Amino acid sequence: MVKVTQPVDSAHLPPKVRELLLARKTARDKHDFALSDQLRTQIATLGYLVNDQGDDSAVLKLGDKDTKPAKNFLLLFGSGEIAKSSVDIYRRACLTFNKRDLRISLITTPAGFQPNVASVYGEIKEFLLTSLPDFNLTVDIVMANTHQDASSPALVSRLSGADIILLGPGSPTYAAKHLKNTPLLDKIIELVKNGSTLILASAATLAFSRYTLPVYEIYKVGEELHWLDGLDVFTQLFAPLTIIPHYNNTEGGSGLDTSFCFMGQGRGTQLLSLLPPSTPIIGLDEHTALLIDLVTHNQTIHGKGTIHDLTYSKNRI
Repeated sequence: MVKVTQPVDSAHLPPKVRELLLARKTARDKHDFALSDQLRTQIATLGYLVNDQGDDSAVLKLGDKDTKPAKNFLLLFGSGEIAKSSVDIYRRACLTFNKRDLRISLITTPAGFQPNVASVYGEIKEFLLTSLPDFNLTVDIVMANTHQDASSPALVSRLSGADIILLGPGSPTYAAKHLKNTPLLDKIIELVKNGSTLILASAATLAFSRYTLPVYEIYKVGEELHWLDGLDVFTQLFAPLTIIPHYNNTEGGSGLDTSFCFMGQGRGTQLLSLLPPSTPIIGLDEHTALLIDLVTHNQTIHGKGTIHDLTYSKNRI
């Protein structure tokens, strides 16, 4: 299990904590791990968490909910945001925040049309609480299911102080329609620009893109191939990206190509040709995440798959 790390300079530790740390180091050197664990518990009662790193130990100050995260990210999931394979992705990101008390706002808009929307986001909440036991999480499900909800000052105020904002499955076009030109979307962007981390999965990655794909409308209803304007949030935070989640989807089996977010490669190629040349597009595999540092713009890929540069050029096709 990955442990929380937030080194605190020993000069800033209370004398009693330093004394217990020294005693614990002696116990560890003697391989008296039972005593070491007892001393660790005593240190925790004084408001500090010990994280062992090889022969050294780091200390995390508890009760740091008002501390600004040391880093902030854009974390994009192609799918699998509550799969076992994603646990380490969340943990690795959270470890870099250098704080244990984390406030998470789950925004339900993408699935706001579903009768079971509360259950969908309740499952995400339970997953986070179970998967991140080393952190003291406060998880708030913000039921912003309509444009009216997303325009409510009382609802928007609930995001204040959020370290992490997460939107997930549902319909990308529904999410874009009901978040567009709302105080809630403005608040999300404001928070992320000021240090919060934005996590988007599945439909939400498309909704926040430069262009969004009407997945249900084409795949289920049979509408002509087309794109709609997305919320274009990535342009304000990083770059004018369009993300295609579920890129290597195989739910259709051998009889139906459901890659390219259920469109299939044939229709996917046609869809790409409808966009302006050189539009930046990234395909994101199932159970795969793209982690973007919003300060350094460093990008890393995590999970079972990879990403695909789908940027369309008339000279390439």
